[in-house]
Amino acid sequence: MAGNIACLRGWHPALAKAELSALFPNNEMISLDSQRLVEISGKLDIEKVTDIIQYSSGTQAVLLDCVVMSWNEESSLDEFISQVSNKIENSDKAGTFGVVHWRQEGKIKDLSGSKLAGMIGGIAGKKGFTIDLDKPDNKLGLVLDGSSNQVVCGWLIDYESIEGNSNTRRATERPFFKPISLDPKLARLAVNLAGGPLDEYAVLDPMTGTGGFVIEAALIGRNAIALDLEQEMVNGAMKNVLWALDSEEITTAEHIQIIRGDATDLANSIPRKWHQKISGLVLDPPYGRNSHGSLSHFDLIRNTLISYRDVASEDATIVLILPIKPPQVKKLELQSDSDEIILLHGEWDEFKQLLSECNWRIEGLWVEHVHSSLGRLILHASNVPLN
Repeated sequence: MAGNIACLRGWHPALAKAELSALFPNNEMISLDSQRLVEISGKLDIEKVTDIIQYSSGTQAVLLDCVVMSWNEESSLDEFISQVSNKIENSDKAGTFGVVHWRQEGKIKDLSGSKLAGMIGGIAGKKGFTIDLDKPDNKLGLVLDGSSNQVVCGWLIDYESIEGNSNTRRATERPFFKPISLDPKLARLAVNLAGGPLDEYAVLDPMTGTGGFVIEAALIGRNAIALDLEQEMVNGAMKNVLWALDSEEITTAEHIQIIRGDATDLANSIPRKWHQKISGLVLDPPYGRNSHGSLSHFDLIRNTLISYRDVASEDATIVLILPIKPPQVKKLELQSDSDEIILLHGEWDEFKQLLSECNWRIEGLWVEHVHSSLGRLILHASNVPLN
């Protein structure tokens, strides 16, 4: 038995693991042999898990009380099937039964997921369960991971077989469009990484542009405040939010505020009721002709981070997205002292010094490869309390 295991989506497993850690702050995420499988230590609130799978960007499924088998030429299914049989027999489940199976990271040689699922379904039938292939009351999840040759079986909390409907929310589909916009998957992950569990606190996007971050916050019911200096952007971002909510048949936007304001003067820009109730800041700074005011790039970020301290909660975090030259060796995660980080605007050592001076401590660094000459550095940092 291997406890509770999360199956991560394949587009960026390292970021998905970080997002899951932020959403489950009281649990430890333990990496397994596959980058897309992590064990969640500690007790889980099942209702909370179900909600998180629905609004997370990087988690595909969570399996409870798992049986794990490492498959090789000498492996036998007998022990694995025996353990799964015991799981079914000793459970207190009632109602109909079904098996959901899928594979990730390629195939496992000489092992068929559909045949294995059929064997498990046959066992359940012999133990008195009524098999329902459409909408069973109880589901066992069965995942075959080709990268590790591991088979994982556990009670399935929930499962999303596709990447969600983020393609329909791409910037080019929005009623208000500008060419510089993030993929919705990355925008949602950044919002969750910065904000942590859904609660009464809010996430802040101080340079919202067309509203990519706030759209994702709105769709999952997270409190969010978005600012922009230009009224055109404020109006356009709100138009995009209402369009996204309407497409999902969500009838309220009361948890969202989009206002004209200055990212470098947040105390005077956002409603006072939100002061010290901002748990996370998400920032994809503008560049070139999109720049905010006449400040240099680094000065804009510095002044924004200093201003953020006036409204942030005590344990607030930030997620910054910065354009970089992609590392020569494709990596998903980097260390802060890596010589592979080459910012397209300014020097990395200077930027690290900026963060330190503003009392932010780097917690993680990840790379998204956009194309051969462009990458994005996703930086997560936590608040260092002032003495």
